[in-house]
Amino acid sequence: MDIEALLNRALIAIGALLFVAAAAMIAVPSLGSALPSATQGVFLVGIVAVVTGLGVVRRRLRGEVEETVTPNPERPAGNPMPGEDVDRMLYEMTHLRQGVNENREHLEDRLENLAVAVVRNREDCSVEEARRILEAGEWTDNETAAEFFQGERTAAEEAGLSGSLLSGTDDVAAFENRFRVTVEELIEVGDVDVSHEVDTEESEDRSFFDRLLGRSDDDGDGEDAVESNWNESNSTIPTFDTSEPFEDVSLQHTNRWLGVTAFALVAIGAGVVTFTPGLMLAGTVGIAYTIYARVSAVPRTEGLVVEREFDADDPEPGDLVEVTLTVRNESGSMLPDLRLVDVVPDSFVVTEGVPRLHTALQSGAQAQLEYTVRVERGEYEWPLLVVARDFSGGVERTSLVTPDAGMRVVPPLRVTNDIPVRAQTTQYAGDVDTKQGGAGLEFHSVREYRPGDPMNRINWKQVASTGELATIDFRQEKAATVTILFDTRQSAYISAGVDEPHAVDHSVHAASDMFGALYDQGNLVGLAAFDTVPCWYAPGAGSEHLENARVLFAQHPALSPRPPERQDHESQYIDPMTHVRRRLPSTSQVFLFSPLADDYAAEVARRLDSEGHLVTVISPDVTVDETVGQRLTRIERTARVRYLRERGIRVMDWNPDERLSLEVEKAQTRWA
Repeated sequence: MDIEALLNRALIAIGALLFVAAAAMIAVPSLGSALPSATQGVFLVGIVAVVTGLGVVRRRLRGEVEETVTPNPERPAGNPMPGEDVDRMLYEMTHLRQGVNENREHLEDRLENLAVAVVRNREDCSVEEARRILEAGEWTDNETAAEFFQGERTAAEEAGLSGSLLSGTDDVAAFENRFRVTVEELIEVGDVDVSHEVDTEESEDRSFFDRLLGRSDDDGDGEDAVESNWNESNSTIPTFDTSEPFEDVSLQHTNRWLGVTAFALVAIGAGVVTFTPGLMLAGTVGIAYTIYARVSAVPRTEGLVVEREFDADDPEPGDLVEVTLTVRNESGSMLPDLRLVDVVPDSFVVTEGVPRLHTALQSGAQAQLEYTVRVERGEYEWPLLVVARDFSGGVERTSLVTPDAGMRVVPPLRVTNDIPVRAQTTQYAGDVDTKQGGAGLEFHSVREYRPGDPMNRINWKQVASTGELATIDFRQEKAATVTILFDTRQSAYISAGVDEPHAVDHSVHAASDMFGALYDQGNLVGLAAFDTVPCWYAPGAGSEHLENARVLFAQHPALSPRPPERQDHESQYIDPMTHVRRRLPSTSQVFLFSPLADDYAAEVARRLDSEGHLVTVISPDVTVDETVGQRLTRIERTARVRYLRERGIRVMDWNPDERLSLEVEKAQTRWA
């Protein structure tokens, strides 16, 4: 038995004894005068009570109230937005004065590389010439932006951090302003489409102490800049992964009555020491509450029966599904304080209602809650979090109850419109036009007759005019081998807003339709993803192949709606494309889905193209343009799209607000 349990029992015993003694003294006041011989013992008891009470006060002040913190599944999961890293660096530099030199060096290098790409694209020149133009300041008429790449230090930079603070100049603020001005100038020079206007005027000078302490006008909003809202990160429950119908997570005392206990002990002790019946009486009331909290019955949550129903039997990704949860108390006793939270999977978004309920349930009674979620691909079974407390709230039991009602969300692989496949084909018949003559529909050429040629291909007009047999060849149509390749690295899980789907979701949704269309065109289609979780499904055909692909879209970890966990490879770099490159057929075309969030994805497309694969990049554009970091990443992505197109690689720059089929039609017109 631990010391705390022994101490609690001793306190209960002392409290009960004092309660009885005090009650007796109140009922028979003469008993007080009958205890002179025990004055020292009573005095000692009073001192012990006071000291113990002060100890409890200390525990209460240290916040030792233990209650289960429930998750917030009704809030959407927070995905990072493009440019968040740049904004964070600037925030750390200007507000927190952290990593000033490291962040500035990183931002300068990043901006210089981008500027080289922009100037190269505009001037159609080499990298060396682009750098010369930048260093000469010939790329813009804006003096502030031109100086950024000329290596000229400002007066604030010359003064250094301490000098700038004392002199009233602000080195970091000056750098931030020049950075913003240069980004805006690159937008103008690079002809990048942005919708928001920003003010690049330097902010008003901050006071000495504001600069010293890193304060700014929007300090109050700084903590809201980055938010993660996965279920585990917002609750005290370590995990919600359970395969048991019922799992007892914890049974604990909440220590909610610590304050009352402390007051009671101190009051009784002081009353005993000073022989003040009023204080003793007040203390006995508190002791009675403490004993009541300690001896209350433990809530029995194992008797709860939970049923979950959906209004859709076979939902597809993106569908809205209404969930009805019924909880019935068959424990045989009342549950006076019951908190229920349906732990909706992270990839779902609650669109209507609230998946939580706070109620009390008599034995045999039931409660119900309803809410609507937008579902995402995958197979799910999720628990109901139950937090039950007794009447006093002093004892709390936390349990996970998982009803036998799972949900399976599988994409349909529907056929939308034809997908433009390039002329890299196989020996099998298909829909891809080739330059070879033979059987087909479109006229190709006329050749000499060969024995065995079918009669319906004889050129009878030539026979009638010249008397010589000739055979008509049509353009052969063959099948292509196509590998749909996903960029599912953590950097690809970015979205345009907190409640917006991330780029991987956009990619998988569009690819499921594309897979069905390519399959319907008679091509051999496969799937792959480059990430630390290998994903490879070789190109093939047939109904079984189609069904396997459908299940893979829904269940493969590499295509999960949730970002992969960061993995430590002990400084050993592993190229995410290694396993794909080993298995990719030499004749396979590649449809690469990537938001082009960094240079690696563009480099993958270039390397595959140089190895002989015909590459088509489908890039969902999830960039926004409100902050300087977001505007910078939009320019970078535009530069990558232009880089790939310059090398003859097809790129569909796709706005996810529009259907991909419309973008495909535009692309077909552009590539025709």
